[in-house]
Amino acid sequence: MLRIHFTDADYAAVRLREGPDAMWEVLLSLHVLQQTDETEEFAHWRATVARELDPVAAGGLFPLTPPVGYSPDFLTPTGAEGFEPGLEQVLATPSRRMVRELGRLRPPRASAPYVRSLAAAEAKPLRLLGHALHHYHETALRPYWPHIRQCVGAQSALRSRVREEGGVRELLGGIHPAVRLHGDVLRVPYPGPDRDVHLGGRGLLLIPSFFCRGRPICLRDPELPPVLVHPFEREAGWRVPTRGDGRLPTRAQLAALTALLGRTRTRALAEIGSGCTTGELARRLRVSAAAASEHATALRRAGLVSTVRSGRTAQHALTVLGEDLLHQRHRPSHPRDPSATAET
Repeated sequence: MLRIHFTDADYAAVRLREGPDAMWEVLLSLHVLQQTDETEEFAHWRATVARELDPVAAGGLFPLTPPVGYSPDFLTPTGAEGFEPGLEQVLATPSRRMVRELGRLRPPRASAPYVRSLAAAEAKPLRLLGHALHHYHETALRPYWPHIRQCVGAQSALRSRVREEGGVRELLGGIHPAVRLHGDVLRVPYPGPDRDVHLGGRGLLLIPSFFCRGRPICLRDPELPPVLVHPFEREAGWRVPTRGDGRLPTRAQLAALTALLGRTRTRALAEIGSGCTTGELARRLRVSAAAASEHATALRRAGLVSTVRSGRTAQHALTVLGEDLLHQRHRPSHPRDPSATAET
């Protein structure tokens, strides 16, 4: 069990990341790639990446990122905005820290030749690490990043709403079904011996993650800025999209789009554009909650909207395809006669 101890100052300093953290998604997706479970959520993504990834270029990453157990904290620097800045921070890790954290890897990974050469602070292994991370990101994450960003952004918007309406304690207690806030201690199921983390006024950064599965995770070193990375609730049948999703509609989406050629659903698409719950959509459209839910469901089936849930609350947001369609429908016209644009 992980026990995170809060003070009043820590509650005030709780922060929620608004979008995906590129380096955490790199690490956690590497965990998913090495897992062999039979769930369908990541099956297509795993098969595609395994086929396209260069085993020579990316092979050095696997000893560093076991799917179970410790992965070095320096692989997920806090505060990096985007992959390139994050990569720079990883490669700038002080050698003493790198050696210390690599030494925490379990055998036989800790004794792998690449890990030993990296721990020796040699220049070539460090360059290879940079190349490996870059190749992996380009192959496994960049093609899917619009969808990752959209899913995590919708989750962040939902959690922000929970904080605004219920306060920080409700936010903390609702980040995962197994997480409980008892008094001023956040209890998080965690493997291994019990751990206590005293925030001491530093607060806590909550990071919703696309590839995080099962339970929340955190950094091992208690001296590093405190973070808690957590999965989000996925609907039944949820899967990582194929490479083309969010760009060109499939036949099924084209068929579903024929049901969207009405005024109300066009308005619903526009109202969801900035993100909203089912209740808010109902109020904006002046329809019942059941009708708003029906419209959102039809839009979601067509690939225009995604939905994340927290308890009974559903937060809707546009997918890339939905944003493109809305943009095209609201693109200003360009009349041939300039005088046609004059006000009358």
